[in-house]
Amino acid sequence: MIHGEATRRIGMVTIGQAPRDDVVPAMRAYLPAGLEIVERGALDGLGRDETRPYWAGEGEVGIVTRLRDGSSVLLSHARILPAMQATTDALVRDDGAELVVVLCGADWSALRSERLIVNPGTLFPGVIGSLAAGRRLGIIKPDAGQVEKERARYSRLGIDATVTAASPYGGDERLELARAAAERLREAGCELVWMTCVGMDGPMRDIVARTTGVPVILAHALLARIVTELLEGAAIGAAV
Repeated sequence: MIHGEATRRIGMVTIGQAPRDDVVPAMRAYLPAGLEIVERGALDGLGRDETRPYWAGEGEVGIVTRLRDGSSVLLSHARILPAMQATTDALVRDDGAELVVVLCGADWSALRSERLIVNPGTLFPGVIGSLAAGRRLGIIKPDAGQVEKERARYSRLGIDATVTAASPYGGDERLELARAAAERLREAGCELVWMTCVGMDGPMRDIVARTTGVPVILAHALLARIVTELLEGAAIGAAV
């Protein structure tokens, strides 16, 4: 349970390496002023070659993350899960985080903690599925290998989505990738676009919005707004 001023410190856990300078500063624009954020990564302290045991195997639909050197790797959800649990434990036990935010859109329901865990993997489909009901949904994933799995996920929600990919981890090239993805979604007649990866940024969103001419939802912005609601609601409850 979140109490009083303890809500001013939250933990953010990435499947890659902290700090996520490409994500957390952008999220701060939506978060309460004065909030202390402690970051940890499941791969902290490892060189790129040392992360290989966590990489996705052949034929596995992996999850994309960023390393501290700016490069990206495709990880196995099953292989990184124990490290994610240990990192979540450290944020609560050692850093005193009263709330843990996972910076990844995969499903982290297997994580356990005495503190509330904000799990985008269940949160995002619920919100987006509700908004997209009865509309043509366009989705942009960070890796082409994730397209079919994402299409199937929303199909189970009764939504026929057009899914494409644009990696946010390719420097300036990410903008052209975003434009190409958006053109496909425009041609498909999409009425709402969901940019699923927390690494996707404002400039990518702006290109997608201009190209498609429809509302665009950016993962890190949606996540930050929900965290803000949790924190402000807890502060009001503590003051009563």
